[in-house]
Amino acid sequence: MMRITGARITEQGVSFSVVVVKPGTLNSSSRDSVANGLPLDFPRPVILAEQNNGNFQYYGRNDIVNFLANLDPSQIPWEDYEIN
Repeated sequence: MMRITGARITEQGVSFSVVVVKPGTLNSSSRDSVANGLPLDFPRPVILAEQNNGNFQYYGRNDIVNFLANLDPSQIPWEDYEIN
């Protein structure tokens, strides 16, 4: 079992997931497999969020990444999930 922190969001009719990943993931070649490896009950697309020095960086669909970049991370409804 694995524990992740993420959020399931619907904004302006678009559903997507945001998942916090370990630092360095966004620059790794495995980033797409990380997003695709989540259970299907996480809405697609999946956006990866990496926290460095208190700042979040996002990877995924550009329009959603731009939306998230303009939010304070405290506005994202983070939850902890246990997945198999």
